[in-house]
Amino acid sequence: MAQSSFPYRGRRQALAGIAAFLLLSAANLLSPLAVQAADEAGSQLVFKTERVIVFKDGYCLVLKRGVAVADPTGAVYTDSVPDAAVLGSFWAIPKEGRLLSMVAGWEEARTTEEKQLPCLQTIEVLKANVGQKCSVQLPDNSILQGTIQEVLTQETTAPVDDSLRSVLALSSDSPVASRLALSSSRPVPDSATRTVSGITGTYFVLRGEQGDVLLAANDIRRLTIAKMKTALSRKLTTTQRTKRLTFRFAEPGQRRELLIAYFRPGVRWIPTYRIDLGEPGGKEKVAEIAMQAELLNEGEDLIEAPLDIVVGVPNFRFRTLPSPLTLEQALRNALAQAAPQLMSQFDSNALSNALFTQRAGEFRRDRAAVAEQPQAGTIELPPELTAGAAQELFVYHLTPLTLRRGERAAVPVLTAKVPYRDVYTWDLHPKRADIATAPSGAGVSSPLVLSENQVWRQIELVNATPLPWTTGAAMIVQGQQPLAQELLTYTSPKDLCRVPVTVAVDLRGSFAEQEIDRQLQALNWDGYHYAKIRNRTSLTLRNNKSQSVDVEITLRVGGRAEQASLDGRITLAPFRAEDWENYRGSPAVNNSSTVFWKTTLPPGEKFEPSVEYQFYARH
Repeated sequence: MAQSSFPYRGRRQALAGIAAFLLLSAANLLSPLAVQAADEAGSQLVFKTERVIVFKDGYCLVLKRGVAVADPTGAVYTDSVPDAAVLGSFWAIPKEGRLLSMVAGWEEARTTEEKQLPCLQTIEVLKANVGQKCSVQLPDNSILQGTIQEVLTQETTAPVDDSLRSVLALSSDSPVASRLALSSSRPVPDSATRTVSGITGTYFVLRGEQGDVLLAANDIRRLTIAKMKTALSRKLTTTQRTKRLTFRFAEPGQRRELLIAYFRPGVRWIPTYRIDLGEPGGKEKVAEIAMQAELLNEGEDLIEAPLDIVVGVPNFRFRTLPSPLTLEQALRNALAQAAPQLMSQFDSNALSNALFTQRAGEFRRDRAAVAEQPQAGTIELPPELTAGAAQELFVYHLTPLTLRRGERAAVPVLTAKVPYRDVYTWDLHPKRADIATAPSGAGVSSPLVLSENQVWRQIELVNATPLPWTTGAAMIVQGQQPLAQELLTYTSPKDLCRVPVTVAVDLRGSFAEQEIDRQLQALNWDGYHYAKIRNRTSLTLRNNKSQSVDVEITLRVGGRAEQASLDGRITLAPFRAEDWENYRGSPAVNNSSTVFWKTTLPPGEKFEPSVEYQFYARH
């Protein structure tokens, strides 16, 4: 990713709390709204999204500002009620005036309009032409002439069906069709009930020269009318049940500006990184790291809304419970709401805990060692981006963005050049099978199940920027050559993180186990005899590269390590079941030991450490 030529302009701020930071920041945005829109709407609040603070766990804090004029009772209202606000997170803050209450409820509105619709039955044609002269041919081919005096019908109502929607869609001059969304190509809200009036009947009265004749509409074989009308006026009625929030102030008739804030699921961001190690063979090891935020919106439409993305996850105890003010009946699952396909993929993957929660790296060096690293590394941000911190949550401020529900977006956040070094790590964890032991001197050693002797190349990055790196997927490249995709874990400024790259093919390791001594019945524990067995483990690591490499070796075994050669550092821990297979003894008799070696291995040289340890085996 090309670096931006604009300098970093953000600054870190320590505030009393993240909630205070977010609410006060929004409250201080005093740019006036379009007051003419408020005047036109009367006491209905005209809301504009002023800020959305997005967290990595699929939740966000939404801040909206609205303007309206209080009615004679001091009330203003909105029908834009959030559908998934979290319990206890829904707050209304007036710019001025005393807010007495906030009431959530349902409003039912009914609208009726007259519409000329085609006649589909004979009785409807007769009704449309009352008072017209006509000629009627009956089943016996006799013809009667006269005036349609009266049509005997009753009014009916029925739901609008698909055929009627199609008829309404053909009428381009129908304001009802557009307003009620009756076109079959547009879905309508489930809460709206739509009915259309009609008529039902069998008989009509034909007035002729000799008097009135009562005829059945179904007996007409042919009907002749000059300038026949084929459309009948019908009533379209729509009943819409909508949520409504009403805010009541102490003083009526005053213009009120109101800020509402609520915490809801449905919007998340995922950090992704690109780490370019530069062309191979360079004198200085400097990596260019680029971070972008991938935004997923399954909550609500965001129109030109300033976005903040947060490093860290706030503690909301009741995040799975909707606020009563949303009038929702069911609980919401935030991860499924934000990205159902993505979450279903990660639910069975332990990596999800690392990707979508704040997790520190597995490796950290002492601060003193960090201080030895170069302090170079100028952060470069696009000009519209800044950064600020609040307690344990770090905030990146993004430019306003339009992101409708169901849409995704990727926004560049930062690029920086940071120092790095290559570290080659060899981790061994042999598992011992606890089987019956043989007498001393029999030459039988305990069988081992070894992990593969793979030496991994890792890059150790120094965060020489003023911004933290949050946990995210990282693509590692060297020039045009892709090397790996791994996980970059949370790294504070001036701290270190390691990212695995690939298995090193030019570093080969071997492992050998030798029994030194065996003492039968050396321990009696809980009624069982245990043999004390002493082993020596020898490691060999050879560097076949043309340059020196930094190497770290970690060996973990079940038992108590007594001594390690070549300055190996021994760490003892209580018994760990994962060190053994089919363990039959007591956990109290054996330790778990970890031995660590660190060295620089010249080209063509070997590093051959060893460790002696003991363990007890039941027999």
